[in-house]
Amino acid sequence: MRIFIKPILFFIVLFAAVNVLIVVLYKDKKDNSHNIELNRVKQMINEYEKEKGVAAEDLSALVLFSKESSGETEEFEYVLKLSTSDKDDITGIINDKNVDSDISEWYYLTDKKLYRVDYERAKDSSLMKDRSRTFIIINGILLLAMIICISMIIYYQRKIITPFTKLASLPEEIAKGNLTKEIPESEEKYFGKFTWGMNMLREQLEDTKTKNLQLERDKKVLLMSLSHDIKTPLSTISLYSKAISKGLYKGDKVKTSADSIQEKVFEIEDYMKRIVNASNEDIIEFSVDNREAYIKDIVDSIDNYYRDKMKLRSVDFTIGSYNNKLIKVDPDRLVEVIQNIIENALKYGDGRRISMDINEEDGKRIVFSIKNTGCTLEKRELANIFESFYRGTNTGKQEGSGLGLYICRRLMHLMDGEIYADIISEDGEDIMNVMLELNM
Repeated sequence: MRIFIKPILFFIVLFAAVNVLIVVLYKDKKDNSHNIELNRVKQMINEYEKEKGVAAEDLSALVLFSKESSGETEEFEYVLKLSTSDKDDITGIINDKNVDSDISEWYYLTDKKLYRVDYERAKDSSLMKDRSRTFIIINGILLLAMIICISMIIYYQRKIITPFTKLASLPEEIAKGNLTKEIPESEEKYFGKFTWGMNMLREQLEDTKTKNLQLERDKKVLLMSLSHDIKTPLSTISLYSKAISKGLYKGDKVKTSADSIQEKVFEIEDYMKRIVNASNEDIIEFSVDNREAYIKDIVDSIDNYYRDKMKLRSVDFTIGSYNNKLIKVDPDRLVEVIQNIIENALKYGDGRRISMDINEEDGKRIVFSIKNTGCTLEKRELANIFESFYRGTNTGKQEGSGLGLYICRRLMHLMDGEIYADIISEDGEDIMNVMLELNM
């Protein structure tokens, strides 16, 4: 709705300005239609006296004269009465004021008589009609322009701005390494080539990430293998060196050699420890920005991303009711964790039903529970699914690095949370239930 506020305010100001301008333009204008009739009476008096040679006695005489001259009866809308007086006696006709304040007097002096015309002033009715007509036309045009403008805003909002907003977070997600967030599938024509290119870029980056992780895995295996291979000869060298140092061999040279061997053993053992430590270090570095965030903001991000996607795949995706509490997390990272779990549910479940429930425990903890039907993982494997490079027996030919849930666990620990999974039975079928526990 915010996008409509400025255009609506603009048109409100424009409506007000135009209407004020119309009022100002028509304010000083008066309807002088009665003056036209007065001039007509004046002309008829002159013609009457010229032709008849005498003064017109009253208004009916002028009307009759007009009919005789032109064949048409003169009709007056504002002129009410015509009176005459001699030039020598004008006091009476002038002092005879009308009681009705709406009637005015107009005097006309000729060679023969002084004429007095009683008339009504025009009440600006035609002027009001013109002003009303102007109001209707101008305001109608402005209203039509506003409707067209708002319609265009709605169109571009739906066809361009909203789809682009969905794409706006993709570069940031890619920069964070969250490559599971693909561009929402859409039929919009404006971003077809762009979405195709971005999805291609995302897939290439994901493929590169997978290859790098595989290289890291091979490196880790190699380091562990080397440490194991070095350990056996080290033990043998250590035994020989101890025997020589205890004098089992004669001669100072032998003892000196034995001491040197022992020294090298310590150096090799130290090197081996460094190799082992390096092999046990995390192969991926994570950074989180823990802060207070509302549950609704996180749920809306998930719902907006998966609503259309689930419809296209005919998956029954539901989000249960919840209280909009504040929790201390990195909201972007939590969304990433939930997306990883839902992607696993899509990949390894049967695609019938996925649900997310949010519950409060003891007023201190919030638990996100993500369930999916079609679980084929064995319960004995639950203890291992959060280990790096571990892939369950249910993965089959599905591609993967075995790092998704490991990354989820690392992120949850960095957010002072916990992740765990269970296999439950509902309506006679196995349901995978992954739970995220967080502090409020």
